[in-house]
Amino acid sequence: MSVAFAKVGPLYRLQDHITNWRTAGKQSSAIFGIDHNGTSKQALEFALKHLDNVYYTQYRGHSFHPKIYWFEGAARGVVFIGSNNLTVGGTELNFEAGVELTFKLPEEAAEFAEAKSAFLALLHVDCFATRPLTDASLKALDADGLLLDETKKPKPGSGWSPKVAHPPQPGSKMPFKPQSSLPAGAAFGKPEKKAVLAKKAEAIAAQAKTVDVTKPLVPVAGVAMQIRPHHNGEIFLSKTAAQQNPAFFGMPFTGKTIPKIAGNAAYPQRVPDPICNIRVFGKKNEVKHAIEKYPLNTVFYESKAEIRVTASPLVPHVPEYSILVIRPSADPGVDYDMQIFTQESPDFDSWLAVCDQEMPGGGKAPRKFGWF
Repeated sequence: MSVAFAKVGPLYRLQDHITNWRTAGKQSSAIFGIDHNGTSKQALEFALKHLDNVYYTQYRGHSFHPKIYWFEGAARGVVFIGSNNLTVGGTELNFEAGVELTFKLPEEAAEFAEAKSAFLALLHVDCFATRPLTDASLKALDADGLLLDETKKPKPGSGWSPKVAHPPQPGSKMPFKPQSSLPAGAAFGKPEKKAVLAKKAEAIAAQAKTVDVTKPLVPVAGVAMQIRPHHNGEIFLSKTAAQQNPAFFGMPFTGKTIPKIAGNAAYPQRVPDPICNIRVFGKKNEVKHAIEKYPLNTVFYESKAEIRVTASPLVPHVPEYSILVIRPSADPGVDYDMQIFTQESPDFDSWLAVCDQEMPGGGKAPRKFGWF
């Protein structure tokens, strides 16, 4: 492949296929552009680990802009040429255009070779703007600020802006478009054992007994999960999701709750409360309820290793097993955009398909969740 921009999301989704590909004795090669901070260091780290040959191309004053994917076997060659970068937007969500070319081999070997020359001509042997990517060169590119860090929110003035020419009216944002779920094993690995967790975070031992709160943020677009709001406004999030990606929820929590009854235990609390824009969607994705910049009380109950949030205004509007979708917000002063899809929403089933992991039932029908 030759792509202008790459992020790690599509590569997580392809990891099992790439592993099987290499196990079968096949090879993968990639050329990545690094202009405009469009390629992340996480994507390049993944490529170095899982691909056979990795290169990067940059030449000042000339953006590296191709998006071409080649596949070659004994009987067939396939080339995809289009506007699709190796990002979740480019592969699933954006307005894109592309063409698929197929070649019979060996009958059309000459024509396929001409198409493949668009890759071979860019290799470092013939193109001085291209260089092999190594661990050392990756560290240098990152140190020079040439790569995107998917674990960090873009800073003002970095060249990225959420502004659009015709912003929607307040309260009229479109619902998130469903996308494929992230494979749990590829993105998050296995939870650490309790003994290891306690050693990593002695200062916050209450949380570290069950969650690796020192684990760095796994870059994701967000999480979707079924919820059952309690009559007092509490909503239990997923214990497993917190173990897989604790930093996404702001862990470790550094505050403590103030018990209503003296002598009762205090629990770790996120301080300050994360600020959230919340919308609930019903029939035809009409907004049933909306809350702007809501301070979401967030507490970790270490006895059950679960995160609970309190949002009492949602109780009358959110039926059990509705799907809560949480994404980091691009709006200034807002931590998360939260959208809730009730069973009436036309997107409910699509988001349910994203929820590819199951939570313990606790005597009721189990809830599901998934990362994307």
